[in-house]
Amino acid sequence: MTYPAGIGPAAVAAAGRAATFRCGNATVALDTDSAQALVEARRVLYSYDEQPAGPTNWHIYLTLDPDVANSAEATTSGRRFDIGPQTYAYERLPGPSGTFWVPDRGTLLHADQTARTIQVRCATADAIGLWAPRLVRQAMTGQLLAEGMVYAHAAAFTCTGRGILIAGHRGRGKTTTLLAGLHHLGGDYVTNDRLMLHASDNGLHGHPWPMPLRAGIGTLAALPHLRHRVPASQQALTTDEKWTFPHKVVIEPDDFSDLLHRGGKVATQMTPSMMIWPHLDPSRSEVRVEGVDPTEVHQTLLNTRMFMHDPERGTSAHINHWLVPGPPDEVTNAHLHRTAAALATLPCYRVHAGADPAALADAIGALLDARKPL
Repeated sequence: MTYPAGIGPAAVAAAGRAATFRCGNATVALDTDSAQALVEARRVLYSYDEQPAGPTNWHIYLTLDPDVANSAEATTSGRRFDIGPQTYAYERLPGPSGTFWVPDRGTLLHADQTARTIQVRCATADAIGLWAPRLVRQAMTGQLLAEGMVYAHAAAFTCTGRGILIAGHRGRGKTTTLLAGLHHLGGDYVTNDRLMLHASDNGLHGHPWPMPLRAGIGTLAALPHLRHRVPASQQALTTDEKWTFPHKVVIEPDDFSDLLHRGGKVATQMTPSMMIWPHLDPSRSEVRVEGVDPTEVHQTLLNTRMFMHDPERGTSAHINHWLVPGPPDEVTNAHLHRTAAALATLPCYRVHAGADPAALADAIGALLDARKPL
């Protein structure tokens, strides 16, 4: 990738705007000529530790270049990758050192898998702010997957020293269960939608895949401390209409403290000790809890790839490693089997609940009490 005069890794480093992020043994350095890019990265990547400058596994150079669209490499003639809602990256140079043009974002990216560097030129400051957290997270995730972690479609929080993993397909009630538990039981927020799980000789551990929280207005309206987040245009809807309203409200990591209660904080990792599979139906008037057999737990986790794939609906939680690929399929599958086996040793419960978050939280609290001491 050729930089115009005065723009490139050396110039970016000279600007003095840099940060190094860590999760587990994975590290990513971000160098940029935009102060806003660092603000956005730190804001979104709430679960990554920041450490002093030094050697890192991956390095990202992010620069502003209003003339990038005039580059000979800014072409849409290559292989197309779907990288987000109606957004595509076009690959100009395939292989371990590839160049990608994203016309909708006015961004040219060059990823060198051997050198473990990503060099990025953006036409606008808004594009820089968009890419900063996403590229750091993608480079971090690639490393974590190679280390043995796997994705889980799950929310998670900790309470009284226990890690509660809330897993399931889209629309089953993970967010409602999480927010109800945090408010009525207390504890620390871990993640809302995705967790990186690592089963090793040292046990089973979870690390958040950092992102904003998205909650339905039915859930927000049912929790007194969050009702103000229901948009004014939707506050007059009936309770049933709120629970079925298709669009969700985004809560950014800056505001996660609003979700907490009783001295809770935002956690950067957790050790699962219990798994909940929620099945919420707002029309239900009571909560019913049933244990799940370990054999069923194990098989379900394998069949759904930790609920990342829904065999019945034919849908999947979005996984996209177009820039920093994960390990080969056989390696990923081995990690998946190991993690599923570890999770199957934990107590697992289906929780059938209605629209009352207090009753839902009481049921989870009773499960925690029943298993004291650890």
